[in-house]
Amino acid sequence: MAVTHEIERKFAVEETFALPAFDGVRRVASVTDRDEQHLDAVYYDTDDLRLARNSLTLRRREGGADEGWHLKIPTADGARDEIGRPLGEPSQIPPELLDLLAVRLRGASLRPVVSITTVRRTRRLRDAAGHDLVEVADDRVNARTMGERTIVSRWREVELEVLDPAGIDVLPAASKALYRAGARPSPSPSKLQRALAVDLGAPDVQPGPARLTATDSAARVVHAYLAEHTAVLLDRDPAVRVDAPEAVHDMRVAARRLRSTIQTFRPLFDAERAAVIEAGLREIGDVLGRPRDAEVQLARFAGELAGQPVDLVLGPVAARLQEALLGERLRSREEALAYLRGAQYLGFVETLLAFVADAAAGQTERARRPAGTVLGKLVAKADRRLARRVDRARRATAGSDRDAAYHGARKAAKRMRYASELMVAVHGGDAAKLAKEMKRVQDTLGEHQDCVVAQTRLREFAVAANLAGESSFTYGLLAGDERARAAATRAAFDATWARASRPRHRHWLRG
Repeated sequence: MAVTHEIERKFAVEETFALPAFDGVRRVASVTDRDEQHLDAVYYDTDDLRLARNSLTLRRREGGADEGWHLKIPTADGARDEIGRPLGEPSQIPPELLDLLAVRLRGASLRPVVSITTVRRTRRLRDAAGHDLVEVADDRVNARTMGERTIVSRWREVELEVLDPAGIDVLPAASKALYRAGARPSPSPSKLQRALAVDLGAPDVQPGPARLTATDSAARVVHAYLAEHTAVLLDRDPAVRVDAPEAVHDMRVAARRLRSTIQTFRPLFDAERAAVIEAGLREIGDVLGRPRDAEVQLARFAGELAGQPVDLVLGPVAARLQEALLGERLRSREEALAYLRGAQYLGFVETLLAFVADAAAGQTERARRPAGTVLGKLVAKADRRLARRVDRARRATAGSDRDAAYHGARKAAKRMRYASELMVAVHGGDAAKLAKEMKRVQDTLGEHQDCVVAQTRLREFAVAANLAGESSFTYGLLAGDERARAAATRAAFDATWARASRPRHRHWLRG
């Protein structure tokens, strides 16, 4: 499915508003003549408007160059991704779009909620070379809600939409020209929300307060972190389904952060409910990990192979690596999609949302105490756990036990990093500095684990090559490089840990 990244600004104007000439806008050399379009759109949502509550828009629009079904999904940069499908029949929502909405719908049905007719007059701002930079859409809108309660409304608005990456630099000046002419920011982020004219209620995940202190309850501080990364988990779900770059990684990391937080701050949660959430998050991480790991290993081996002298690459090594790992990624991706489309996953999302919402009030008496007296002790406990695991790893003898010990230290470092991130809300820069040190530890130990896993995979490829009557020499060469790299990483870790373990990074934990 084609995905368009939509960057726009929306303005409310009076009926008598006169568009400025935009002739003073830097980098705009000309403005095209006015083009008029008639657009008829029907917007779909659930009875409780859960798409609109989460800033999602699904519509079927006739007229214009891009008529068809459009799904608009908000992005982290404040813009939206638009996914389009052919017009088709009004009653047949494209199944591909329903799939992208599954994590928000969770079994709820869609129906038409608003009908909007727009007379759109557009102009395009061009640079000296004749490239279209920004489209100016002057819309006269007539809207009618559909259902038991009918609301009819009419308004005029102006939209600026970036058509070319260079247009991003033009957007502020073009917006300023509209302000000077009397335009004001739109009271609603979309035509749909303005037409509905109702309080949409809270999104699936209610964010925590913008500012927290040590006097806030431990529950509120932990909830804010849980809410932030639950929102990421849900937001990245559609991106995973369309195979967007880094989507699997981002969703997997969100699940890890949530699970790690529950582990570190376990005394603040109802034990039985926390165990259910932890198990569900572990499953998400495992399901998403398989295609991600195959993708990372393929890129790693391809890079290492490209750096080898040609005369040391014996046999169809590149082809065998790609065949095995690309096939593994495709198969595991299909398995991941089947899981995301299943009732078990969608049911778990409902359970997770309820758990996170209840975390704000405090599931235990300890959670309702001030964060300054509760959270630091739990983070300090995680820090002691990390120190013990690092000590165990550094004392371990060569072999699988040592590799397992370093891997355990890596997991403890990751948990400590996430706990420090959470504590930034209470301790600010001090916690942020420790989180940064923990990331260095995690990255170093992560590289070591990647070397260990790579050696195992390369041995498997070498065995398969021997059985097929092919040379296993290059696989052994690569495995030797990985072994040397692991040793170098362990040596480098000593300096990394010496810096990260300094007491001055932890003075706030003793407060």
